[in-house]
Amino acid sequence: MHGLTFPAVFVATQPANHSHKPHAMTVEHELIERALAGDGQAFASLVAPHLSMLYRVAMRACGNPALAEDAVQEALTVAYQKLNRYEPDTSLKSFLAACAMRKAQTLLRGERRRQKREEAADLPEQLAGPASVSRAKQTAARIREVLESLPEKRRAAALLRLDAGLSYSEIATALDTSEGSARVLVHMALKQLREALKDLVEPSSLGETP
Repeated sequence: MHGLTFPAVFVATQPANHSHKPHAMTVEHELIERALAGDGQAFASLVAPHLSMLYRVAMRACGNPALAEDAVQEALTVAYQKLNRYEPDTSLKSFLAACAMRKAQTLLRGERRRQKREEAADLPEQLAGPASVSRAKQTAARIREVLESLPEKRRAAALLRLDAGLSYSEIATALDTSEGSARVLVHMALKQLREALKDLVEPSSLGETP
């Protein structure tokens, strides 16, 4: 995530006129109000604690470091533009994680289409990969394969639980479903992951069973 920086708008923009408000509101709510008023620096401060989580979510969703960084950048822009849709009494973390996940999946689909076009045009020779692939890479690749095979909502629930560390309530908010449904979606996804990875990892490494 070394190349990850804030889009220029967040560090350059200042509100035209910002008046001080009573301190009854939380710091987060105050930053949200300032961001909604056009203060890009306030938005940067608001999302900075979540950058590592957003990168983990994007990386799991697309498996490509460069795409993951682009996804976080674009997700931050989308979140800034749609901040007025965020409900202050809900989880900001889940709002941002959902933006990053969707953007990473969109960029991955675009990258795959691009690669298919290039392969169809050039038909390059396929070079054999290394004789042995590290266990960590095998596991990561297998996880992505299994996640991609899951129904969209189940895959999203797993990403938000494993990489964003969201609670079931936060997952429910992000996916616009009930907390009970979120638990079921995560449980089913983890069950499939454990089954697919049983020869590579310990079952406990994929988290608790809801």
